[in-house]
Amino acid sequence: AYSGWPTPQYWITGILASALLFACVLAHELSHSLEAMRRGRKVTSITLFFLGGVSQIEEESRSAGEEFWVSVVGPLASLALSGIFLLLFLNFRDGNSSITALTQYLAIVNLAIGIFNLTPAFPLDGGRVLKAVVWKFSGNEGRAATISSRVGSVIGFGMIALGIFTLFSASRYTGIWLIVIGWFIQSAAASVRNQQDSTIRLSGRVVRDAMREDMPTIEPGTSIHALVERHIATDFERAYVVVLGDTLQGLITVTDVKRVPLEARPFTWVSQVMTPASKVVTLTPDAPLEDGLGILARRGFRQLVIMEDDKPIGLMTRAGVVRVMEVSDILHRESRSSDTKA
Repeated sequence: AYSGWPTPQYWITGILASALLFACVLAHELSHSLEAMRRGRKVTSITLFFLGGVSQIEEESRSAGEEFWVSVVGPLASLALSGIFLLLFLNFRDGNSSITALTQYLAIVNLAIGIFNLTPAFPLDGGRVLKAVVWKFSGNEGRAATISSRVGSVIGFGMIALGIFTLFSASRYTGIWLIVIGWFIQSAAASVRNQQDSTIRLSGRVVRDAMREDMPTIEPGTSIHALVERHIATDFERAYVVVLGDTLQGLITVTDVKRVPLEARPFTWVSQVMTPASKVVTLTPDAPLEDGLGILARRGFRQLVIMEDDKPIGLMTRAGVVRVMEVSDILHRESRSSDTKA
């Protein structure tokens, strides 16, 4: 314990500790991102939150080795930082100074971050490492994801149970934290299982299966007022493919329209508000449907424009994917029922 400091020293040390901890968590996530980028994958963002952080990496790992190294570098970075701060603590230790307190705190916290993230509970780094190991020895990524997510659920429920026990028998604060972290792990593991189930149900399906061919279209020279009054108000569509003849010009959504003030809509054209064709994400109709679903999920899109021979031929929406999954479920149940009767 560090005592006898002037009040400002406590405040300054606390602020520095928070800022340095933030930097250490960022370094952990940057390690993941840099390793992914080194392997040719695109990183769109890094999000930090109170339980840690997450790197938004667009593509999934292409091999077990890639999954292993992209996952393990984060905890290794935290453990390395812990070692650095431990050396600084041992070198500058003088009993009751701020630098002693800071280096000791950061050595302990980074050690905890590294060890905790190596817990084999998906989606923690350790869970991804477990997935990589199972994937390597089984040769089946889907099976590896299922096993690691189930282990994550067991650990998550175990932490919740331990948290409830601790809540009523020891430390209320520790119990609450265990429950929160356990709930986070279990929810994330369940999400991974659901995603894996979706991948299985969409296996063999292509974008064309979920594509809407009667896509709503609009010309770029249409005013926003006309778009609303003559189309959105009667069609109840959320997105329109902007075309000029057979050429894709862009995409305009209800969200785009809402940004235009009412008084400006008669004098504002679709071409001024739309997302231009150069920035519209497109797919071919023969692309795997799970690839399209992955883009919708990762980027938060509601629809993708489907192109064939450089012409827009349809829209892929989340509703279309859900429809395919529902039909697949029905066919799967009927097949199982027929097999049982036979």
